[in-house]
Amino acid sequence: MKFRFALIAGALFLAAGNAVAQSQGDWLIRAGVGFVNTDVSSDDLVFEGIPLEGYQIDVNNNARPIINVTWMATDNVGIELLGAAPFRHGIDGDGALEGLGRLGNTKHLPPVLSAQWHFMPGNTLRPYAGIGLNYTYFFNESATDTLHQGIIGTANAATGSDYAGGSSDLSISNSFGIALQLGLDVALENDWFINFDVRWIDIEADARITSSTFDGAGQPVTLNSRVKADLDPWVFSTGVGFRF
Repeated sequence: MKFRFALIAGALFLAAGNAVAQSQGDWLIRAGVGFVNTDVSSDDLVFEGIPLEGYQIDVNNNARPIINVTWMATDNVGIELLGAAPFRHGIDGDGALEGLGRLGNTKHLPPVLSAQWHFMPGNTLRPYAGIGLNYTYFFNESATDTLHQGIIGTANAATGSDYAGGSSDLSISNSFGIALQLGLDVALENDWFINFDVRWIDIEADARITSSTFDGAGQPVTLNSRVKADLDPWVFSTGVGFRF
């Protein structure tokens, strides 16, 4: 294992023989794959204004292609914009809802604008740190029939009603939050480099569920539920970059 690591490290340093230092005015473009590892903390579901203790949600992980562009304002200061293909996440029951499985799905785009400090722009190994602002745009939200039936069943059990039929709609508010970043560019030949990056992003999902159903007389009834969760994912990415 040590021998293999030495070979890989040696190959990187040999490839960096003609590497060019990053400097003021450069543009750095990186493309690769990002893995979103959510760290979910869910509030209790609020049904018609009443919190239901232990009725919580979880959000699964996802990996998608990403791209980011950095403009070097100085030799050490960079301004970066992160973009990605839409991430798709399943929303599952947790706590008292864990046995229900999938409750919904959503997609999101997580653009991040960051200011970076590049510690050693002239070296082969070029670490950097950044802080920025994230805007998370949720779209294509959908609720499963499992979620709808769970809400109707909860309503019937709590109020003695006999609601039946209908469907539920899911809507998630967009989110602003800070983003923290650590990364490393490994210079290769000429203007090419390999990138490794990790971020923590402050994302809150405020989900509202509107359930349309019918009472025993066939009259339409609307039930409103809401649940908030901090997603706060760690985003791990790697890719290839080019400087021009």
